[in-house]
Amino acid sequence: MTNTFARRALTLGAAVAAVTAVVAGPASADVPSGWSNPSDVNPLHLLSLILFIPVAAALVISFLVLLPGVLRGEGLLPKAHAPSSEPPVERTGH
Repeated sequence: MTNTFARRALTLGAAVAAVTAVVAGPASADVPSGWSNPSDVNPLHLLSLILFIPVAAALVISFLVLLPGVLRGEGLLPKAHAPSSEPPVERTGH
């Protein structure tokens, strides 16, 4: 019964998507007369918006997160813990 429901839902979804694609179609409107018609975007400017700015923001956020620990003397890498003198806990069951 579930297989039939899934098949019907998939068929209905595909039909709705196909009808929407046919009815909507691409927009063919011109730019309104009062609006500006901007020039093409420089590829370097586009690359900076998509790549350089997010990478720079991630580096700044990472620096701000790591800075308090470095200032306290904890360093950047975790320290190895000394082995415990307690016996290991045995796990039973599932």
